[in-house]
Amino acid sequence: MTVSSYSTTASSNTAINGVNISEGMSPSDVNNAIREQLKDVRSVWNDKEWFLLGDGDGTTTFTRASATSITVAADITSTHHVGRRVKVIGSNTGTIFGKIATSAYSSPNTTLTFTFDSGTINSGDTTVSVYVGSVFTNPANPVVDEDNMASDSAILPPSQQSTKAFVTSGTVTLSNKSIALGSNTLSGTTAQFNSALSDGSFATLAGTETLTNKTLTSPVLNTAISGTAFKDEDDMSSDSATAVASQQSIKAYVDSQLTAQDLDISDGSSTIAIDLDSETLGLLGGTGIDSTASGNNVTFAIDSTVATLTGSQTLTNKTISGSSNTLSNIANSSLANSTVSYGGVSLALGASDATPAFDLQDATSYPASALTGTVSNSQLGTGIDATKVADGSVTNAEFQFINTLSSNAQTQLDAKVAKASNLSDLASASTARSNLGLGTMAVQNSATVSISGGTITGLSTPSNNSDVAIKSYVDDAVAGLRTRTIAEVATTANVNLSNGLEAGDTIDGVTLVAGDRVLVKDQSTATENGLYLAVSSGAASRDPEHDTIAELSGGMVVVNQGSTNDNKIFLCTTDSDGSLGSTNITYTQVTPSNTGTVTSIGLTQSGSEFSISGSPVTSAGNITLDVNRISATKIGGNSNVSDTEYGFLDGVTSSIQTQIDAKAGAGFAVAMAIAL
Repeated sequence: MTVSSYSTTASSNTAINGVNISEGMSPSDVNNAIREQLKDVRSVWNDKEWFLLGDGDGTTTFTRASATSITVAADITSTHHVGRRVKVIGSNTGTIFGKIATSAYSSPNTTLTFTFDSGTINSGDTTVSVYVGSVFTNPANPVVDEDNMASDSAILPPSQQSTKAFVTSGTVTLSNKSIALGSNTLSGTTAQFNSALSDGSFATLAGTETLTNKTLTSPVLNTAISGTAFKDEDDMSSDSATAVASQQSIKAYVDSQLTAQDLDISDGSSTIAIDLDSETLGLLGGTGIDSTASGNNVTFAIDSTVATLTGSQTLTNKTISGSSNTLSNIANSSLANSTVSYGGVSLALGASDATPAFDLQDATSYPASALTGTVSNSQLGTGIDATKVADGSVTNAEFQFINTLSSNAQTQLDAKVAKASNLSDLASASTARSNLGLGTMAVQNSATVSISGGTITGLSTPSNNSDVAIKSYVDDAVAGLRTRTIAEVATTANVNLSNGLEAGDTIDGVTLVAGDRVLVKDQSTATENGLYLAVSSGAASRDPEHDTIAELSGGMVVVNQGSTNDNKIFLCTTDSDGSLGSTNITYTQVTPSNTGTVTSIGLTQSGSEFSISGSPVTSAGNITLDVNRISATKIGGNSNVSDTEYGFLDGVTSSIQTQIDAKAGAGFAVAMAIAL
């Protein structure tokens, strides 16, 4: 144990290093206790420079507060005052030195902060040992720790650290002093030397400096060079007449130029381009021509298969055009076939026959007057041209139309001329309607008129509910309608538009994603209301599709999500003649709200549909369900009516059946008029 662990209360000292020294101790322990005490005292002497001071009543526990501070459960400010040197020891921290920067007691703890020469208190050491320097007399700061020697005391010694700092950083002016360079060393950076000199600068071997107005005689550059006169431009863009290009830039520029250049070759009808950087031009022979490459030469030569003007060769399987060539001195006997046969008569080339006998099918321009006798069907071959039959006015094509006739053609034509009073009188009414392009218009028993691919023109602007509407009338009506807009979420209170609509922010319980459309309707400054798009960060911007008063006015906004506004609909009630930024923009909820009293209902939900079952519903007012829609199958007792069919009621102004019956009579009259 250490002397600092001894209690200042005598009766509390009942043991020393495991030896019992309490009242009535064994005589044999007396000498042992004395020996242990002497050892502790000697230990203090061994480390006389540093002391582990206690709180006066036992060992002090120094608890780590931060990397540069500790706390003590006692007031130790009198012993551990500002400026006192300390040695801090911890199992993970090791041994570090410093001084006390602040010492403050606030019951029940004293907090000490340190300025360490190096290192910090490791976070793994919850407690450490703090030793203070042995120099401790009055005044409270016996050793002055001032890096600038500001107090200039004549009696107080400076700390080692302050002396070192002052000598290292202080500025001293030497006047009329001689420094022997042989026995002294001037150290410092080039910048420090240059700063100290008033009339020049140093250039060092290893440093980086700028030489101005210097001449280098026979310089040797062993490493890379740089500067404004040294260009590393792969495209030689500066085109300087004085700067030097790098090896890399020259190579890159030459390579790029070679790559960009092609060799264009034409054969007279087509052209090919050879990339000089990556492609090889092949000079190849063809039929009868051989090519060889040797050294820098390419040689073309004809082979033995080519016939020359002066050479003697044998032609095999060749064709010579008699129209453009002349073969002379060829005897008939030299020909492989020296005779020809005409209708069984063999005639030698160069010979003649006044009355050759050959078939008429081989003859051309044979006089008709020379033909006598009868020609049989078997002798006609493939037939006689129709123009040669009767008066010659019937063509071959027309003649073929008699194919498949089963009776007199005129009789059949006359029968077909009979006119039917109705389409149903025709042999095939459906075929007649199709041929006339009527489709099903002539079918009376249908209330539907279907025109596929056609149009009805000449209609006037409708004036009655049952009149057909023309396109211009419908276009004018649609022009005054506003379509709904879908917003992911709507505000419930004022939001900061500069940063309140960023991705990750929450509006009405919904976490925003960049690009989400947000209905802002509750701003304290109503001119800020409208439709905005959430952004990744920063200020939100108005939806570009709704960034004018005219685009917002009268617009219906359906909200997709939210704890409060889910599936609600809001109407912009602002007039369209206002100005963005100066006109208040207001929204009113148009989703109906529940009124009245409803009793005895069973309400179940499936998706967006609500079903009411149980006892009859009674109401003292109006019953309104705040949902998207009520399925048509839930209305009335007929579950066969679908949502789509129910939608057909839209726009009906009187009895549907009455209108259908009236339209049916008129439609039939029109169909018959067109058909006939």
